[in-house]
Amino acid sequence: MIIESEVREIISNEFPELKIENSAQARSSIYTTMQCFADFTKDVVQEGDISKVKTCFKIAEKMLDDGNNIVKNAIENVYVYSIGTFVYTIETIFILSPANCIQLKELFNGSLRKEYYKQVTAGGI
Repeated sequence: MIIESEVREIISNEFPELKIENSAQARSSIYTTMQCFADFTKDVVQEGDISKVKTCFKIAEKMLDDGNNIVKNAIENVYVYSIGTFVYTIETIFILSPANCIQLKELFNGSLRKEYYKQVTAGGI
């Protein structure tokens, strides 16, 4: 089981170039870490680095599947919401070509997509 104190290390080991804010608040907040990770993922999407996008989604999915309740909550409420909204509105802001948008949506799959659909279809409940 992945606990919140391991999340920064997991992300940093895979992406040493990602500079997660090093303030005391950021170190103690899984939600701040998840927002940094979501922002990083959006950046690599915009750069068109499909390999890194796949890795980001793989890490997020592993945390969603294997994390404790706090980690799962942070993934669901910060990462999945932020990335899902981005993935499904990217065509309207003309960042990627239609073919790349389709590829991105195909990559955003498994438990990440399932959680995003759960969020968007639960509106008002």
